[in-house]
Amino acid sequence: MTPQDNDSLRAQLLELLDRNLQSIWDGDVQTYRETTSEDVSFFEWYISPQRIDGLDFHLRELAVHAAVLSASAPEEQVRIQHEILQPRVQVYGDTAILTYTLLIRATGGAGVTHRSHNETRVFHNFGDRENPDWKLVHCHKSPVATADSLAVLRS
Repeated sequence: MTPQDNDSLRAQLLELLDRNLQSIWDGDVQTYRETTSEDVSFFEWYISPQRIDGLDFHLRELAVHAAVLSASAPEEQVRIQHEILQPRVQVYGDTAILTYTLLIRATGGAGVTHRSHNETRVFHNFGDRENPDWKLVHCHKSPVATADSLAVLRS
């Protein structure tokens, strides 16, 4: 693979990551399904101390997110944005590992709130080089030591 091919694949994987994350904020079940494997596994420190397996749990979470946002501010638009800080992309054949700090910004009537944590997302290419079909197969989230995360960890 040439350096240009590596740069192109890196850009494609970061775009896939962005689509996958944005589908969560938008409640876009179709895009989330297209970018996530049925047997995905997650470690999400703020949800459960155990591993969460399967796509179904996260599809239910998408519905909960949409309901909470509309119920918390029915008269206003709550907007969630994300930024990927210090991304690193490592590709090993048909497997790609993306590590970064995720910054989440929510804006609405209550002002602006920020949350962040470190993530590792592993994608696998279920297609081939000519017709790639990269999907999320594993995600591990780790807290960034902030007042909010320490309160969760120490409660």
